[in-house]
Amino acid sequence: MILNRYINRQLFVTTVVVSFVLMMVLVSGRFIKYLAEAAAGEISADILLLVMLFRLPEFLQMILPLSMFVAVLLVFGRLSIDNELVVMRAGGVGVGRNARGLIVPVVMAATLVGSFSLYITPRGDAEVTRLFDEQKNRSVLELLTPGRFFTKGYDTLQRSTYAERVDRANGLLHNLFISEIRYGIDNAPRQSMTVRAQTGKLVQQDGINYLQLENGVQYQGVPGEGDFSEVSFDRALLDVGEEKAASRPPKVRGRTTLELLRSDQGDSLAELQWRISLVLLVPVMCLAAIPLGQVNPRQGRFGKLIPAVLVYMTYMGLLLVIRSRIADIPVAERAWYINMLWVHLTAIVMVIGLYLWPSIIARWNDRSRGRTA
Repeated sequence: MILNRYINRQLFVTTVVVSFVLMMVLVSGRFIKYLAEAAAGEISADILLLVMLFRLPEFLQMILPLSMFVAVLLVFGRLSIDNELVVMRAGGVGVGRNARGLIVPVVMAATLVGSFSLYITPRGDAEVTRLFDEQKNRSVLELLTPGRFFTKGYDTLQRSTYAERVDRANGLLHNLFISEIRYGIDNAPRQSMTVRAQTGKLVQQDGINYLQLENGVQYQGVPGEGDFSEVSFDRALLDVGEEKAASRPPKVRGRTTLELLRSDQGDSLAELQWRISLVLLVPVMCLAAIPLGQVNPRQGRFGKLIPAVLVYMTYMGLLLVIRSRIADIPVAERAWYINMLWVHLTAIVMVIGLYLWPSIIARWNDRSRGRTA
């Protein structure tokens, strides 16, 4: 139908524009965060683009439902302002007909979001987890930035390392400074060690990683006491095995949908319901946007935009709250109503109410006039 193509063309263009703007805002904020971590030496700058690339599907699955919702609001708001909806109603095209005309774009958008949330995004998150785990497994030589302190903390140890110059070709650290503070059970400093050496390089003996220091001096003692020992050395080995972090299993977001279906853990159930909810979010909110987007010409095109976006945020907020509750509460203690299904059913009932409300008001007015007559 020509009318459906006319509306869908505007909807497509508006969705692309809104998605692009939201994507730029979200990607820029996340890229700045990763860039700060790279500047602090926590991650390598080489993986920034890869991390952002693997995170794009996750960004899109969050942005696309909102973009479609806003696009429907803007398109039908413009049709209302230009009195095109009035002409459509005069020609027998009502709200229900408009809703049926959006079936194709809504199904396409829901399919795209579903492919992201159920398949592509988990793979991307698993790759991001792997990249960050690899960053934790980097050696001191790879972590250090010349002329800057690098600090790394553990359960009972905090180590600060500084090198004036890093010769990566030969694997040497020049003018090296290392400070270690070990803590006791009460988190009080128990031992302090400071080492200064002319050069240092990574070596491995008996499967243990060491930093081989040459021509240096070591100061060791208990913080707050004056009996520090000073030892000069020509060559010394410093155990840096703790710089290596054990490989962690993928986070729940990196698990495949099939793995979530087989698991009975709370966090797996919460993640599974969340992925399905993102798919359901598209048709529910797009159908709600049709009556919400119809405004009085005196209100302006954006008359209902802010209230409608607040409705969307409330819907999304409830899903996030339920997701957190499902993940935190054990299965045996979880109440029957702590389920995202009830949020969707409530939203569907409200959408049906939005479509029936004009006819209910019209019947009420007719009865009122009849009583008056």
